[in-house]
Amino acid sequence: MPIYEYKCEVCTNIEEQIQRHDVDEIECPVCNNTAKRIISLSSFELKGGGWYKDGYGTKKPESKPSPPKTSDGVTKAKPIKDE
Repeated sequence: MPIYEYKCEVCTNIEEQIQRHDVDEIECPVCNNTAKRIISLSSFELKGGGWYKDGYGTKKPESKPSPPKTSDGVTKAKPIKDE
């Protein structure tokens, strides 16, 4: 079962509990009022290989048009513009 955090609305105590996913409120152990489940940070990290190396999350490089070539395979130079 997952660990959830609950915060009391009266005394602002934060309590960690191992609960089923459908338990939204518990009794605060400090003041016996209602404590509601809060969203907290996760310790989940994606490290190393795996899905990222499989191509997800990366953009495909844009292909640049190649410069025109002459019949003998030499690249043509661009004309210089006068300003």
